[in-house]
Amino acid sequence: MTLGGALRRTTALVAALATALGCTGCGLTDDTAAPETSVRAVDAARVGDVVVVRAGGHRFATRCAGDHGDPSVLLVADAGKSMASSWSSVQGRIGSFARVCAYDRLGVGGSSAAPPAQTFADMATDLRGVVDKVGLEPPVVLVAHGLGGIVAATVVGQDPQLAAGLLLIDAAGPGYAQAVLDRLPAAAGRRGAKERGSWSALRFPADNVEHLDGRRAFVEATRLQPFGAVPLIALTHSIARHRRSTAPRQQADLESAWEEGQSRWLALSADGRLERVDLAGHDIQVDQPDVVVERVRELLQR
Repeated sequence: MTLGGALRRTTALVAALATALGCTGCGLTDDTAAPETSVRAVDAARVGDVVVVRAGGHRFATRCAGDHGDPSVLLVADAGKSMASSWSSVQGRIGSFARVCAYDRLGVGGSSAAPPAQTFADMATDLRGVVDKVGLEPPVVLVAHGLGGIVAATVVGQDPQLAAGLLLIDAAGPGYAQAVLDRLPAAAGRRGAKERGSWSALRFPADNVEHLDGRRAFVEATRLQPFGAVPLIALTHSIARHRRSTAPRQQADLESAWEEGQSRWLALSADGRLERVDLAGHDIQVDQPDVVVERVRELLQR
C-alpha cells in the first residue's frame, strides 16, 4: 500500500471518530443510558475525472480511483449503462485498496459511437485495449454487471492470464436471452410480450445503443470457453424484478431459466461459487454495496 493510501485510511478513520464522539448522547435524556455502539469507518478513495483514451481506433471514456501499484480492478457495466450510473456506490470504496477503473463501452456515455454492429467478442477486444491504455497491471479482477458479464467472461476465456478473478453481479447466464425469447410471446398485447421485447431489441443492432447483434452474440455466449482455475464468484438477486405485464407463472418460468444460467457460469471455472444476496434486486452494487466491495477484496486476496 502506498503512503497516499495509508493517509486516506487514517484521515477517514479520524473523521469517523470525531463525528461519533461529537454526537455521543444526542437525543438521550439524563436518565437514559447510551447504548453501546461501534464506529465503523468506510474508506473511500477519490474517483478521478473522466479521461478519454484511444484503443483500436476508438475513444473510450474512463474514470479511475486508487493508487498506481495497488492490485488492478476493472468495472464492466450492464448493456447500455454508463459507468457513472453503474458504479458510484462502490468504485471509490474499492479504490481504498485497489487501482480500480471503469469505462463506457462504444455507444454509451462519453465514448465513441458504436460500429454498425458488434458482438461480445468485439466488446472483449475493446476491454483488453482499455485495460492496457488506462495502465492496469494484469492480472486484473473483472467486476461485471448484467450483460457485461458475458463481455468479461469472453475476455477471460480468450486470455485467462489477464484475469485474477471474475465477479459477476446478477449477470444473465449463457443462454438466458434465448430462454426469454422462447418462453414469452411476441404478439403485442399478450402477457409477457413487453419483457420479451426488451430482450428482442438486443438481437438487432439498430434497436440498441451499443449496436449489439444479438443474433450472433447470444450464440457466441453459449460457446464460452472454460477458464480453468481463474476464481469466479457469481452474485445473484434475491428479489426478482420483472415487468408488471409479465404473468406470475411466466416470471417463475424465467426465474428457473435464470438459475440454469447461473449454473452455466459455475461450469466455466474450476473455482466457482454462486451467492444469493439478501435484499437485492438486479443492481446488487446499489442495493448491497458492502457485499460487492468485500467480494472484490476476497478475489484480490486469492
